[in-house]
Amino acid sequence: MNDRQHEPFALTERKKAILRAVIDVHIRMGEPVGSKFLLQDQQFSLSSATIRNEMAELEEMGYLEQPHTSAGRIPSPAGYRLYVDSLMTRYSVSKQETTRAAAIAAQKTDAVKKVLEQASRLVTEFTQYTSLYMYGGEVAESVLRFNSVWVDDVSFILVMTLSDGSVQSRGVQSPIPLDPDGLKSVTEVLNRNLSDVPMEKINLPLILRMEEQLGRFGPVMSPVMKTVYDIIGDPSPVELHFTGLNRILRYPEFSDILRVQKLFDLFESEEEITRLILDAVPGQVQIVIGSQTEIPGMEGATMIFRSFAESGHPISAIGLIGPSRMEYARSVALIGLLADNVERSIGHTA
Repeated sequence: MNDRQHEPFALTERKKAILRAVIDVHIRMGEPVGSKFLLQDQQFSLSSATIRNEMAELEEMGYLEQPHTSAGRIPSPAGYRLYVDSLMTRYSVSKQETTRAAAIAAQKTDAVKKVLEQASRLVTEFTQYTSLYMYGGEVAESVLRFNSVWVDDVSFILVMTLSDGSVQSRGVQSPIPLDPDGLKSVTEVLNRNLSDVPMEKINLPLILRMEEQLGRFGPVMSPVMKTVYDIIGDPSPVELHFTGLNRILRYPEFSDILRVQKLFDLFESEEEITRLILDAVPGQVQIVIGSQTEIPGMEGATMIFRSFAESGHPISAIGLIGPSRMEYARSVALIGLLADNVERSIGHTA
């Protein structure tokens, strides 16, 4: 394959126009594209022979492929990459799409997972592709409230409502005998001194002051604070969810049962897709053309997504997975539109 496929400037404007036209037609029709059909459909002021020669050169450069059963050509993964990077025209979202997406931003909620789920359903409804959302990896900054459950004289359960909205509970072993009244005192001291206090403001003088307030129950503070530090510094698990998995079966590219099985295995394992999202630059729409990756199961598929960041680390994302022969301009525009509204709703900034 010619190395020039990685250099878009090596293409003449005529070659770019023909490549764009071939891909546009193939996306629309789903069939190999021949020079005669291209001449009629796109109204080029060129001869069929000229278009045929240009398409042959584009094939030689690695941007087109010719199925052995057809005289026409289809885009290669490199052709799709060049198309999405510099050739596709911009899609103008409709008023209805804008209105539906804006309803997400109007919620102004802290329930991030719920907003992502709603956005994911709209992705599938708008595009008819399989949609996805990722949530997690967030680190709580503080404990909003402490509760406790007495178990016996030397053990209890500490229940913490965190600033990210989650509730965590941990078993704590007491270094001294502790009755229910003593545990109640410990819980009251924690709420009075640590409720909604950021980790960086919890220092030794504060801990010593709480021990003093607890009197003879002061030694309990040591295992309690170890538990608090472990919980606040521990990121929440990353969750990956898919909507409309059956949509992928509608496309002839996935009529091969072995290909479908590999793709569904990829969905089930989640690891590779999660890694792609976590490694991406937050705030930018990413287009991953499967055949250009080493991920098993992504052959013939494309993933488009955008992640959102908190302190530079991705904690959530929405996106879609469909055939490489997809409506790229519309899909990219809709993912961007929905991601903008998700960010407005949950208060993130790109």
